[in-house]
Amino acid sequence: MPSKYPISALPLPQLSSLLIKKLTPDIHTPSAAGFRQVQNTNPSIQRRARLLSPECHFSHVSPFPVSFPYDIKPPEDEDPEVTNKGEYVERWLAERESTDLQPVPAQYPDAPLRKYYPTNRDQALDLIGLSETGLRDCVPHLDVGDAFSLIGTPTLSDEFNNEGDQIESKIEDVRAARKDFVDILSGHAMLMSDEFAPWSMRYSGHQFGSWAGQLGDGRAISVGKLSAPLLESNWLMLNQSLRRTRLNLERSTSFNSREVAVHLSPGVPMV
Repeated sequence: MPSKYPISALPLPQLSSLLIKKLTPDIHTPSAAGFRQVQNTNPSIQRRARLLSPECHFSHVSPFPVSFPYDIKPPEDEDPEVTNKGEYVERWLAERESTDLQPVPAQYPDAPLRKYYPTNRDQALDLIGLSETGLRDCVPHLDVGDAFSLIGTPTLSDEFNNEGDQIESKIEDVRAARKDFVDILSGHAMLMSDEFAPWSMRYSGHQFGSWAGQLGDGRAISVGKLSAPLLESNWLMLNQSLRRTRLNLERSTSFNSREVAVHLSPGVPMV
């Protein structure tokens, strides 16, 4: 077995240990298979602000690093007088969802999750930060390729000690590992299986002295779960602020994917 893996081929803990396996899903995304159908037929249900049914705890949702409000231009080859705007918006969103299943990597035929890319979304992505300590302490088996060669090794003693040489590796597998890391944690690509899809928890609590069943912006999207052998625990991989989800309110701010630091965070330990 290899000592290091790209992020899309990391060994996973048992999926049955996921917290969501003990919770009630959104009725519109009841399973990973049901979620993939939503991506193709009704993707706006992930983006529109709406209240979940009272019994639901979470929704499956895809990262969607596209600046909001979306710049949806009328179709040039259709009569605007007869075009169904609602159907066109669904089609526009579906064309930018990560639904293109990639082949199984020859080096990792037993990878537990499959990688999906969008077919009509190609935004520039810049890796601007990466925690060497986080990798060493939490996921020493994660291969980030030539990431540190490009951005330098972070240090607290001298901020200009090593800024990287900005030169990509000449080895294809090394470059591919870094691209895999950036694509997954930026939200450009997505990992799924028959039993697993990214999800976001419903955010509830007390507000102004009263219980509110659903609040504000929700929380980050959980895009995976991994084992941290040195810490003898499991950790979630999270995407923060890389989407508009059904938990967002209208006051939510827009973002630009080029301005988001791609980083690995231990996130929230499963309990």
